[in-house]
Amino acid sequence: MKNLNIINPHFITYSDELITVDVLGGVDTAQVERMFCTLRIGYKNYPPMRSTLDLYNDTQTEKLIRTVCEKYELKLNEASKSIHSLILQLEEYRINQLKYSSTKSIKTFVPTEAEKQNAVKTLKKKNLLQIIVDSLNAVGIIGEDENALILFLSLSSHRSLNPFSVLCLAKSGIGKSYILQKLAQCMPDGSYSFHTQISENALYYFNSDELQNKALLIEDLDWTQQMLSPLATLQSHGKLIKTRATKDKDGMIHSTTFEVTGNLCMAACAYSDKNYEELSLPFLCLHLNHSHMQDLEIMDYQKRCKAGLIRSDETEKIQHGLKCIMAALEPVSVINPFAPLINLPADVGHPRKSFLLLLNFIELITFFFQHQREKIVDKKTGEVFVKTHPDDIETAFRFLKNNLFRRADELSTSARGFYHWLSQYLKESKTDRFSALDVRRAKRLHPRTLNRYLNELKYFSYIQVAGGNQYREGFLYKLTQMGDQSDIQSRIETDLKATIDKVKAEYEVQNSKTVRQNTVSDLKTQTV
Repeated sequence: MKNLNIINPHFITYSDELITVDVLGGVDTAQVERMFCTLRIGYKNYPPMRSTLDLYNDTQTEKLIRTVCEKYELKLNEASKSIHSLILQLEEYRINQLKYSSTKSIKTFVPTEAEKQNAVKTLKKKNLLQIIVDSLNAVGIIGEDENALILFLSLSSHRSLNPFSVLCLAKSGIGKSYILQKLAQCMPDGSYSFHTQISENALYYFNSDELQNKALLIEDLDWTQQMLSPLATLQSHGKLIKTRATKDKDGMIHSTTFEVTGNLCMAACAYSDKNYEELSLPFLCLHLNHSHMQDLEIMDYQKRCKAGLIRSDETEKIQHGLKCIMAALEPVSVINPFAPLINLPADVGHPRKSFLLLLNFIELITFFFQHQREKIVDKKTGEVFVKTHPDDIETAFRFLKNNLFRRADELSTSARGFYHWLSQYLKESKTDRFSALDVRRAKRLHPRTLNRYLNELKYFSYIQVAGGNQYREGFLYKLTQMGDQSDIQSRIETDLKATIDKVKAEYEVQNSKTVRQNTVSDLKTQTV
């Protein structure tokens, strides 16, 4: 490339004894089958000529050469030699650029042997979950202990054979993106792909292995079926296949298939007023805390940060420790021998997806406690399995109990929260009637939001019109008996407790059998 002067990728100059050519806008490295360029060709003191063409198109190139010869009165052989030399050197430059971009090294996190041993010691501690919660509080995730722990467990599953995904739901300004960013800082480098937003078709154009065994983090997830459908398919089947019509360089239409494989977990943020539970997605939906007490805790942490009471070096040390914990997890398979004993409460909606979500979450707990669980080796294949413990099932039930309540609820989560507030408000006001104006006086709600809540409660007969007039002071409403969920919650809790009791009883039976077998084996050994 002795004749090329590369000022920057968007301005390349070629010069020889005959002509000078400026390549305005550079050379496109995305479409290697063509070379569209905008050229400014100069010869001595003559005015330059400009042309945009595909240098890989012989017809356009030959026309350019003849135009140069006619304009500057040059010999055809000399002009042809210069133009083809330009093409060859631009081609060589583009090949070098493609080689450079393909050999970019991806920074990965590799702990030292001592760090890995310390992480394994932490993973073997009985209070492991509390250690993780304390560490997440120390890095700045305040007041969301259970949600932050579930998110951390989910993101750690990117190393497992069956990753687990989570949707983080809250209203604007609550701090969804902040939690996701903080958790990303606690993940090993190279183990996640962070995106502010992804369009509905972008997933189909990832490289085939770009998402393999990684965590996909999305700050802002659009509530559209076109966006959620490929995400759900990728999570459930680990593969996306899309075929569409494309036009080749000759103008012929062909079908082109795009295939993306990815055994990945996902953590995404979305607006909470949308009822994601009714879509029956293969993701666990977490609702962030937006209470007044949570506001006070967040503001107190912000004060301590501005006052210099939070040391960045200590925070980075804790983040590094969490990275080592994730890196110390091995991609082992999980066997749940108690799965036949687990039943989904009858009141929970979408039983097929909900039950699979429950089983996958139990598997996630077992995977995270792999260094505290019994390991089984397949004698034929040599594959190592981790066996689920009853404590894993009990922990999963404790974390998922509220989620199961929501899946059994016909109201959206935000409408259910408004109904609880409304019940408490009427009880404190010692009245059974209310109007929209009364609610607006007691609680700051946008009129459209309030109208949506009232319409949803009326639709499910949780409230009914008790008087008033639409065109004067407005309707008066009163609560009905439909809103009481205590019976459903009681039944769900009873079913979960019965399942735990059955699992523990079966565990005791299996343990006693194992003890007897070991005793007989020892006696035979002593006899021999």
